[in-house]
Amino acid sequence: MTYKEIVDKIESIVRRHEIIREFGYGTLSDLKTLNTEFNALTVDSQYQESLTLYPYVFLNPTQSTRTSQAITYRFNMIVMDTVLDNGLELRPNPQDIDQKDPPYGQVLQVQSDCQQYIDDIIAGLRFGVTGTGGTTDGRYDPLVDVQLTINLTPFRERFQDTVAGMTASLEIMIAQPINKCIAPYPEQ
Repeated sequence: MTYKEIVDKIESIVRRHEIIREFGYGTLSDLKTLNTEFNALTVDSQYQESLTLYPYVFLNPTQSTRTSQAITYRFNMIVMDTVLDNGLELRPNPQDIDQKDPPYGQVLQVQSDCQQYIDDIIAGLRFGVTGTGGTTDGRYDPLVDVQLTINLTPFRERFQDTVAGMTASLEIMIAQPINKCIAPYPEQ
């Protein structure tokens, strides 16, 4: 399994989640943090690209390790949602609640929810995610091992939005021995 396939697998699991609304990948400077009010009459693509939908999962790669038998990929998976600046809970009209609406609320509740989303993603990586019609996306792969000693760090930050959530340090080990036989060199 290649590095790209690992990232694509995580993205696929996140996009299939019924509550998480957006996925991002890259360095911390690529993190989207602008949640402006959406105007249906606006057609400016730059505006729409800057719109962040919460809950948001951002995968930030860190240092990976290569041994003769395996590669260990490491990521900081940042899962966040918005909170009100004053931390007070906004109670919407119960008839208007949509499952994918951002759960504005207290910092601790948002951090707790984000930790649950992390568990959902890890379970999807470890055991696969069942799709429609009985198909499986991300089937269990015995050569892929999600290390289950994961550091979790809660946070609350103020960017353009006030967000809270949890950062998970993921380690994914891929059994992939060095193999000269498949290297693209001419025979001598």
